[in-house]
Amino acid sequence: MEKIPVEELVKYKMLPFDLYNENGEKLVDAGEILTSGKLLQISQYDVLFKSTPKHTESRPTTHMAPAAPVAPMEEESFEPAKPKEIVFDKTVNRKSKFKAQSQVDMKSYYATTMFALRENANKDAIQMVDEIKDKILDDVQSVIQEVKFCSQLKLLGNYNDCHALNTAILATAMGYKLEYDEDVIEKLAQASLLHDIGMTRLPKEILEKTSLSQQDNKLFQKHTHMGYKILKYEMGLPEDICLVALEHHENNDGSGYPFKLSGEQISKLTRVVGLCSFFDDLTSNKTVHKVKNTKEALRIMLEVGTKKFFPELLYQFVNMFNYNDLESYDEMIQ
Repeated sequence: MEKIPVEELVKYKMLPFDLYNENGEKLVDAGEILTSGKLLQISQYDVLFKSTPKHTESRPTTHMAPAAPVAPMEEESFEPAKPKEIVFDKTVNRKSKFKAQSQVDMKSYYATTMFALRENANKDAIQMVDEIKDKILDDVQSVIQEVKFCSQLKLLGNYNDCHALNTAILATAMGYKLEYDEDVIEKLAQASLLHDIGMTRLPKEILEKTSLSQQDNKLFQKHTHMGYKILKYEMGLPEDICLVALEHHENNDGSGYPFKLSGEQISKLTRVVGLCSFFDDLTSNKTVHKVKNTKEALRIMLEVGTKKFFPELLYQFVNMFNYNDLESYDEMIQ
């Protein structure tokens, strides 16, 4: 057997060899598809070995035994940020198609839900996630035909209060506009709301920094692993929802993290949520690209192009609403 680093496994969509841990126990059979979930499970092992078969024989594909419970990783040894009370930004977008009270209600429900999830990812917290998901589905569906500009859907105010909501609103709007199946739209809304759940396990000082050192950034990037584990093992959500938390920083060209996945290796839900999440980051000035309005943000999206996004999805998103959206975000605050 030959030692192999986890990073090298990413280039294989289908594993061409058997994979073992240092005790000689087989983890994955040759011929299995390497999903992000499996890569995450495999990455728990310090040492991995591959075997080179002497001859090829057909074998049934077997599934890797679940690694539950996965041993806590190093990043969970610190004290995560836990607010002592529920606080949220009540800023209203005066140009929004959502009523002012509906905007405040969405933020209130989300803040309450996240407060509960930080305390314990129990059944009550999961039910709260479903309730805010249903509200977003209802609110977006009720206004989607009236929306001319993308800015008319944006919640304004504190980024941490609005980002997951804005991502969910955009992904849901995209689902309705492109006539996705209802169950897919529901999954997009839920996955968007929870895609950054791993941030709740990061230390407060990391979340409050305006710039990150190389070491800080390495720790920050682990929120993807943490998010997957919370959704998978604490909340028991479906794999396709969990993968969005794990993959939402992957890029179409393989330049993202945590596994440098590319193209079809990135799950379908993640492609939509990742695009919507990045757009909200742009319009919230959370990237290196500073923009004043939606038109400038869409221009940046096109410049970034297929390096980051799937071409078809990018084209559909950019053409979803009127491109000539010049309303300044600062002027939209009520």
